[in-house]
Amino acid sequence: MTKAKGQALGSIFGTGARRPAVAPQPAPPPSPSPGAAALLAVVDRLESVLDAETEALKRNLPVDVAEFGNRKRQGLLELGRALRTAPALGPQPEVRERLKRFAAAAERNRAALGTQLRAVREIADIIGQTLRDAESDGTYSAVAGRA
Repeated sequence: MTKAKGQALGSIFGTGARRPAVAPQPAPPPSPSPGAAALLAVVDRLESVLDAETEALKRNLPVDVAEFGNRKRQGLLELGRALRTAPALGPQPEVRERLKRFAAAAERNRAALGTQLRAVREIADIIGQTLRDAESDGTYSAVAGRA
């Protein structure tokens, strides 16, 4: 057997030149327990509702407040049911982190709704004052006595 053939056969069977070592891959994070996975799924759905409403409010798009309210109430009902199993889950970092992100989304939604509510109040005050001014003939106003 010639040297060239031996090297070729050796490389096929792993006795030839050594290959560079492959760095070990980090282990994937452990998948959440079924209870935690159910809780996270509910949180994801509820957060998507909050994000959709917040985005619509920020872009001044028409918002069906009743529909979003119903979807949020349904999500909170599901969240309450899922949280009943939370004590059995024990402390799980992925659940804690996900709930922190959800809390931030809820705060963004609260702020957007607060801005919208303040705007509605200002418009209602302007309309109310305009109606009061239109109904008054000036007879009892402070300005009428000075003229």
